[in-house]
Amino acid sequence: MHQAPIPEHRVRKFHKLLQEPVVDLDALRELSWSGVPLTLRPQVWRLLSGYLPPAKSRQAHTLARRRREYADMVPEYYDIPHEERSEDEVAAYRQVAVDVPRTAPNVPFFHEPIIQESLQRLLYIWGIRHPASGYVQGMNDLVTPFLAVFLAEHLPGPMEGWGAAALNESVMLEVEADCYWCLCKLIEGIQDHYTYAQPGIQRAVFRIKELVRRCEAEVSDHLDSENVDFIQFALRWVNCLLVRELPFCLALRLWGSYGWQLDGALIYLSAAFLLSWRDRLTRLEFQDLILFLQRLPTADWSEPQLERVLSEAFILRSSYGDAQSHLRQG
Repeated sequence: MHQAPIPEHRVRKFHKLLQEPVVDLDALRELSWSGVPLTLRPQVWRLLSGYLPPAKSRQAHTLARRRREYADMVPEYYDIPHEERSEDEVAAYRQVAVDVPRTAPNVPFFHEPIIQESLQRLLYIWGIRHPASGYVQGMNDLVTPFLAVFLAEHLPGPMEGWGAAALNESVMLEVEADCYWCLCKLIEGIQDHYTYAQPGIQRAVFRIKELVRRCEAEVSDHLDSENVDFIQFALRWVNCLLVRELPFCLALRLWGSYGWQLDGALIYLSAAFLLSWRDRLTRLEFQDLILFLQRLPTADWSEPQLERVLSEAFILRSSYGDAQSHLRQG
């Protein structure tokens, strides 16, 4: 995984926060907006997701307990004969099996057999244990950032050079457990994105639209005049938390900025992402607008482009964060 160097004074701030007896999560979240040092990402993500408690004295015990709990789920829910599954469980198993090979198509490492099996297992178990929504397409994308960050503790160097031969079942099960619990915490905060009719996604798309209307009327008016509905492009952005819209290494950088307060951060980041194309958008007509917005040319993006989006999102958050009424429906 690649990331521009983080200034030493900021690295020292991370270390200072993480060494406190009780980690100040608000301060850690604010510091993470501008990037998390690669070596500290696993620890920071476990804390900000809520997987680990802020009290340092409880972290090792919690980590060990949670990993044991997940290890016990595997034989209970997954390693059973197929004929012992209910019809709903068989349907869930098949849906996950269809989606896993489609996960992160531009990241070959995720298509190694041991990684595919891990994704299949944890997504199936998550769906069975969360019947309110069950597994929903798109959740496979949400696991990949966690998987990459926690595997980096065991696989040195950039992701492009990783090899599955360096992994064993014991290590993989620990990584898988961490991904499972972080996914639980992530979706806990956005559960209504995945229940019937996806009201959370509908609400988030509305808020993005209202924010763009408020801060960049020219873009909003042009999209309206061309009868382009935000749901036609922003639904996928919200559903997958922008993972599919960026090169994977940049998606990891972006996720650090969410700070796991998705209710607000995703709105500002999505609006800023859209407005990074403002000049081009206002020159396109309906068909070209739809094609452009559904297949944005980000394949060649690097950190400078993403940093501009993050800077604009920070400005939007600073300008509108204390006046939420314009972002709420009804």
